[in-house]
Amino acid sequence: MNYCIQYVVLCDKGLIRQENQDNFWCMGEFLESENNGLTEPINGMMNKKTIPAFAIFDGMGGIPQGDVAAHIAARNFDIAYKNSPKDDIKQFLLDVSEKMNEAICEHVKKQQIQRSGSTAAILMFGKKDIYICNIGDSRIYQFSDNVLTQISHDHSENSITEGKSPLTQNLGIPKTEFVIEPYIAKGLYEDGDKYLICSDGLTDMITDEKIAKIMTENNCVTKCAEILLQQALEAGGYDNITLIICEIYRQRRIFHF
Repeated sequence: MNYCIQYVVLCDKGLIRQENQDNFWCMGEFLESENNGLTEPINGMMNKKTIPAFAIFDGMGGIPQGDVAAHIAARNFDIAYKNSPKDDIKQFLLDVSEKMNEAICEHVKKQQIQRSGSTAAILMFGKKDIYICNIGDSRIYQFSDNVLTQISHDHSENSITEGKSPLTQNLGIPKTEFVIEPYIAKGLYEDGDKYLICSDGLTDMITDEKIAKIMTENNCVTKCAEILLQQALEAGGYDNITLIICEIYRQRRIFHF
């Protein structure tokens, strides 16, 4: 169908962390490695001719330069998006995942640090299908007919102990140690579908049930995103919080921000 996408991006340092290690990519916009998040939401709209893409990168806490790793991922995604063919979106996602991984590994080698890394959660719209790609535990959800469904796959160990489960996949792993395997899937989209991409600063603070309730009660993507962020902060805001919400409209619809 002929469609447009309305979107909003929010990025907040949270209440506990001294620095922001999250980053994102939204049609050419992303943050520098040293940043405090966004002071204002990024809003916009686009149509299918642009091959819309959205991504979130969460620098891994507890290891050096997570913010740099997330920025390297965002920058290399930007380069690939602007210069690589996207006729085969699945292949593009495989290729860009490898390029982002290699770039982080090269940075680690040059800086002579032991390790650095980032998650990746990418959403792209083709002419007929939607494509997702994720590495790590940053999530992608589809919200359709008031039902919230996680469509990404968490790359994390099943842990019976308290605390955060270790990741089994992330950007920044040398080929000599492990070959990353991005989770890639595609599906159909319909008029009115919403998609949420977020770092674990949101999902560690708010349950899927609460996210679904907020998205059901708030049709405006900007208001919905702002409430989700506020709820995560009120729950403790222990980590950086980044989220992107986009909604598909047939082109006849009028947009309101």
